[in-house]
Amino acid sequence: MLTDFYHPVLIMALLFCACSYLPLIPSRHWFFRFFDFIRLQLLALLGLMVVLLIILMAQEWSRASLACLAVVLTTMSYQLGIVAPYFSKGSKQQGDPSVSLLSINVMQENTSYQKVLDLIAQEDPDIVLLMETDMRWETAMNSLEAAYPNNLKIPKDNKYGMHCYTRLKMKQGVAKALIADDHPSVRLELEDTQGTAFCFWGIHPPPPSPTEKPTAKQKDAELLKLARIVAESSCPTVVAGDFNVVCWSRISKRFAELSKLKDARIGRGFFSTFPAQWPLLRFPLDLIFHSQTIQIKTLKVLPSVDSDHLPLFSSFCIQPQAQESREQLDPQEKEEVAATVTEGKIAASKEN
Repeated sequence: MLTDFYHPVLIMALLFCACSYLPLIPSRHWFFRFFDFIRLQLLALLGLMVVLLIILMAQEWSRASLACLAVVLTTMSYQLGIVAPYFSKGSKQQGDPSVSLLSINVMQENTSYQKVLDLIAQEDPDIVLLMETDMRWETAMNSLEAAYPNNLKIPKDNKYGMHCYTRLKMKQGVAKALIADDHPSVRLELEDTQGTAFCFWGIHPPPPSPTEKPTAKQKDAELLKLARIVAESSCPTVVAGDFNVVCWSRISKRFAELSKLKDARIGRGFFSTFPAQWPLLRFPLDLIFHSQTIQIKTLKVLPSVDSDHLPLFSSFCIQPQAQESREQLDPQEKEEVAATVTEGKIAASKEN
């Protein structure tokens, strides 16, 4: 009988509710951060619990089941409030894009080099950002240099190599170790086809996970340090890469607040990219943030190249003669960034 499932359903429903609130705990340990990643999946499970509870209550009503249903509905409202800004509003930007970007975490051990080359040829982006690239990937991508004469190569065998290729005019391209030398980022000063200057950052901070860093201290430090750098710059900026954090997380929102950059996903959709092999478990891990003077025209997830991440394509335009006027961080914000960076550097030296 359905009533035999009464207690298991109540227990599961309350468990899913509890997991939904765990990210509120101010801990940077991976266990608490994990439940931030799966908010969409928890929301779906809570919806299933509502259906099951209603069916069970139709068979045998009780105050316990009614109270449980109220808790589940409250938790669903809480989860919806967090992810709602990322539902697509169907709005479309007018005008032609002037710059296109293809960002791919290729997965270091992946050997489907030709799939990546074919995708690049098909999409024909102005900027190509490849992450988790080692010397094998660098050799396999050598043919790109004919179409992308300006490039910055940082091969590494620790899954944090990075290669960036562009056919745009590049005034400067430098590797930046925001927190640790073995986790590089790239910064390019570019000009679009109209001669408008802008800055591009490619980043790939380490994730909090049982197999990598036990806490998010280094990742948070990289993001807030970059936020401070961007906030102090007048250059229109695009930041892209594998952030190893979801767009609705507190650290992502804090990054946007401090840097004064906009999340490209807001009002457009989730564009989940990881894990590529499991569609129902995917969440948005490869992110794009941009200055107020930059308009995103296109944002789309592309077919698999046999990596654990799906490629992310975007196109955007920059207002002519754009120059950002940003407010400097206040003393309290500077202190917050400094403290987080200090923790991150300590964690980078100790957490292995």
